[in-house]
Amino acid sequence: MKKLLTVAAVVLFTTVLIFACKKAGENNSTFESNDNRSASVRDAVACDFITLSGDITSNMTLSAANVYKLNGCVTVKSGVTLTIPAGTILQGIKTTGAQAFLIVERNGRIVANGTATNPIIFTSDQPVGSRAPGDWGGIAFFGNSNNNNSNSLSVDMGCAPYIGGGTNNADNSGIFKYVQVHFAGSPANATTTTRSALLLNSVGTGTAIDHIQITNSLNDGLAVFGGKVKLDNIFSYNQRRMDYQLSYGYQGNMQFIAALRFTPSIVPPLSVYGMNISNHPSSLSATPITKPVISNLTILGPNYCGATSVSTNYQYAVRFFNNGAAEMYNSVLSSFNGKGLLIDGQQAVNQTGLNNLQFSYNSFHNSAASTFNFISGTSWSLSGGCGTSIASWINGTGPVACRETGNQLSVATLGYDASFCGNFCASGFSPNLVLGASSLLAPVYSWDTGSAFAHPNYRGAFGSTDWTQGWIAPCPGDVNYCI
Repeated sequence: MKKLLTVAAVVLFTTVLIFACKKAGENNSTFESNDNRSASVRDAVACDFITLSGDITSNMTLSAANVYKLNGCVTVKSGVTLTIPAGTILQGIKTTGAQAFLIVERNGRIVANGTATNPIIFTSDQPVGSRAPGDWGGIAFFGNSNNNNSNSLSVDMGCAPYIGGGTNNADNSGIFKYVQVHFAGSPANATTTTRSALLLNSVGTGTAIDHIQITNSLNDGLAVFGGKVKLDNIFSYNQRRMDYQLSYGYQGNMQFIAALRFTPSIVPPLSVYGMNISNHPSSLSATPITKPVISNLTILGPNYCGATSVSTNYQYAVRFFNNGAAEMYNSVLSSFNGKGLLIDGQQAVNQTGLNNLQFSYNSFHNSAASTFNFISGTSWSLSGGCGTSIASWINGTGPVACRETGNQLSVATLGYDASFCGNFCASGFSPNLVLGASSLLAPVYSWDTGSAFAHPNYRGAFGSTDWTQGWIAPCPGDVNYCI
């Protein structure tokens, strides 16, 4: 059976395909190392496949009764709202040509309001056992908020350039809640600005982004370029490059942010960091400077589960460079080859002396003498660093005006549930991301004078309840979505 649906300038080719589920356990996923496992099976249904391509020029509501295939750039145009109901599945078509992207132009909106029991799923169109990082491009939002590229940051998405930026920091690009994004991150071109699974370019505070899972990106997980959008409950797992790229003057708030790397056999092609924070790739003094406020971040590197052989390309959990800054509090950095924090370059070092780069009430676990480090052409103090050394700054013995406080350099017992290190693809496995008995110091929220953040009684992203339960897919390569 074949259906043809045309909405304004949108070309929607509909082909109903019925196919049989693979037998449980008949193949191995690219999500984890090869071993014996059975596939985790979502409630499979017969799928009506609808192919989306081109521009969406009038308001459109999808149906969770269908599975949508993204062919090339699918663009939500200015003034248009695309509504994606809870439970909807969208698959990027793997191709050797133009990559599949879902793109939201400035003044366009996506209302993707999944639920904890019925998330929205973006994944590869490949069958079980054949899905791989970079099968498709990803999702890109372009908003009207500030960036430090003269409020006009152009990104070539392969099909066309799109521009983000403006003067409305309260800009609303829609709702993106309880959403999974798997096997994306294939760049549209040779530039670094299109290689993340989820790109937020100059997105404002009116946009709701929370409870997002990003898994197995070929490159970066989440890139935030400019804007002030608030990010909550973001779960990044096994990306091939950075988990989080923050740049071009991003100044939003981030809380309950997690990055996990539990497959040490993955070898990144270049040096990687859990969170990479920069100001601008070329105009280092551009304003506004990149300066997000981050609380309750947890980064668990590939050494966390006792791996003895991990690529040296896994560098530091958090890196500041190219004049980037942030305020980071109540966070846990663990197991990135024993390295926690890197202040990279004279400009980033100088941000500590200016008190733009603040780092307090954070904890390092499974770290060595290189827990924190800096790279500069001259000494710390001559580079404008706070105090006589990076140690004096981070330990709180530097000048009162810029000293940090409450940092814990060696956590003896982190206290996360042992299921973190389980076989995520085993039949019936359900990871329990909770904090038990721990020697983590207590969090501090005196810095939150405007009460913009929640004040949980723990450091890091996870406490006694697991905010990932029910809506994430631990092993998305093995999920059968249709019959």
